[in-house]
Amino acid sequence: MAKDISLHNNDLNSFISGERGKVLSYLRKKYSISDDDLDDIFQEASMALFINARNGKLSNLNSSLGTYFTKVCINQALKFLSKHTKSIPLFNEAQLANPNALRSDKIDELWGVCVDTEEEDRQVRMEKLVNNILASMTDTCKNILHGYYWNDYSTSTIADIFNFSDANSVKAQKYKCVKKFREKYNELKDKIYG
Repeated sequence: MAKDISLHNNDLNSFISGERGKVLSYLRKKYSISDDDLDDIFQEASMALFINARNGKLSNLNSSLGTYFTKVCINQALKFLSKHTKSIPLFNEAQLANPNALRSDKIDELWGVCVDTEEEDRQVRMEKLVNNILASMTDTCKNILHGYYWNDYSTSTIADIFNFSDANSVKAQKYKCVKKFREKYNELKDKIYG
């Protein structure tokens, strides 16, 4: 059972940093994916881990956090491969003589391609929508929203970090940013979820 990990401390950041080399090495050996794409896969897996931690899904793990995170990375790699490859070679030349023999190293890969859950797809679409909206916003709004919603900073802390006159100024600007975010959301949601 994994220990409870909170987004309010550095445990998750430290854990992800510590796993980076091991996980990327494993993915590099197991799959033919470029280093740039592996970095993207690792980043997406890290974001998924943060979201799962925020949603309380890490408190009842049946495996170690390292095993869980590695599986999240493998699933992200398989998702990447399913989008970027047209077929998965299930048989090698020696196995062609026996058409019923599957390559054992491809069974997990095939399973992962087939078991893409609806929840993961919804999560990916939601992350894409949020990232698209944030990319279209001003730096001020990005800073406020990231500080408040991702980093759990108080409005006073945001005021200090980004040189606002006081917490009330941040609250007023945050209200405007959330309103812009909501408008963009309503404008883009059909394109992403449609």
